[in-house]
Amino acid sequence: MGDFATLTGAQVRGDDVVFSLETGGVVRPFEISGDALRERFGAADGSGSELLKAFERARDSIQELAKKAQWVPAEGVIELGTGDFDVD
Repeated sequence: MGDFATLTGAQVRGDDVVFSLETGGVVRPFEISGDALRERFGAADGSGSELLKAFERARDSIQELAKKAQWVPAEGVIELGTGDFDVD
C-alpha cells in the first residue's frame, strides 16, 4: 500500500475505496467509486491493487475535495464519484 493509502487507512470494498481524512479538524469517512478511479485516475481494472494505485494518483484531487467537504453537513460517508472530478 502507498503512503496516501496508509495515511488514510484506505481499504477496497467491492468496487470502491473507503478511507478517512481530516477536514476542518474533524476526521470524516469518505468513499471514492471504482468508476472515478478508472475513468479519471487510470485504474486499469477493478482489482484492489489497481484501485489503490489510482487512489495514490488521485491524492491531490481527493485532498482538494476533502477541504471543500468540511462545509458539507454529513452524518455518514461522503461519497466521491466521477462527476466530482470533472474538468471544467
